[in-house]
Amino acid sequence: MSLNISVVITTYNRPDCLLEALDGVKSQLLLPYEIIIIDDNSSRSYEDAMPAINALGARYLKQNVSCGANKARNLGVECSKGDVIAFLDDDDVWLPEYLTTLNNLYKAGADAVVSGFKQLGKEEVVVVNNDDVVTKKSLLRGNTYCGMSGFSAKRQLLLENTFDESLNNGQDWDMYVRLFQLGVNFVNVPEPIFLYRFQNEDGIGAKVRQMEVKDIDKRIGSALKHRKFLGDYWFKKRVSEQLLFSLKYKKNKLSWIVCSIRTTGLAATGLFFIRALRRKLARRPMSV
Repeated sequence: MSLNISVVITTYNRPDCLLEALDGVKSQLLLPYEIIIIDDNSSRSYEDAMPAINALGARYLKQNVSCGANKARNLGVECSKGDVIAFLDDDDVWLPEYLTTLNNLYKAGADAVVSGFKQLGKEEVVVVNNDDVVTKKSLLRGNTYCGMSGFSAKRQLLLENTFDESLNNGQDWDMYVRLFQLGVNFVNVPEPIFLYRFQNEDGIGAKVRQMEVKDIDKRIGSALKHRKFLGDYWFKKRVSEQLLFSLKYKKNKLSWIVCSIRTTGLAATGLFFIRALRRKLARRPMSV
């Protein structure tokens, strides 16, 4: 017997991508209990997407003001009625076995689930963490699992532990750390069961490249929140990586390097560049 799985899709100004995401939901071997689409007050029209939305019987809820993805996800949880909530960003696509995999895991006792993925449009790039359950060892290294399109949890758990609407980024990692600390049965699927779209023009990477040094608290908010969990070494490593991410695309590169040295120290900043060089030589795929 299947569980009732609610799908919460957050969208903002990407009706074309949403259609791809809905095609992935439609192709599921196990169809969801319900589909809730939260539009974070898009300025673009979704009229062309409405036939597909209606055909799936999805609920389309548009917010009156833009409040961010976390507010949209919390609203989706509140409006849902399923036993489990599976989140999907509008620019990603689930593979056909995605919901079947979740159903089996929750029936076996999972409280929350994350999974591996492939790069959309370049499926030979696979990002998988081999853990069977979410571990502190992996969380200390950052989000080595997946973004929101590979995350699901029991609805009651999410009602009691809402997404932190004050964070500008790192929301997924923040949620994973909090659930891990609660000691829930947090399962990882060490297989790629969805497609993740890298480097959107309006994605986190693009926003980080435009960020000013004075706004660093917005960038490192999740690390500051979980500084005790991380400890000194991993805190400095995470912050240096967040400050120097996409450095080659940023203006005022020297200012960002100086900011990293002041915030994390010369050693942590230097190690960032050493690790970056090693990744380049090893030709490792991008991480989440």
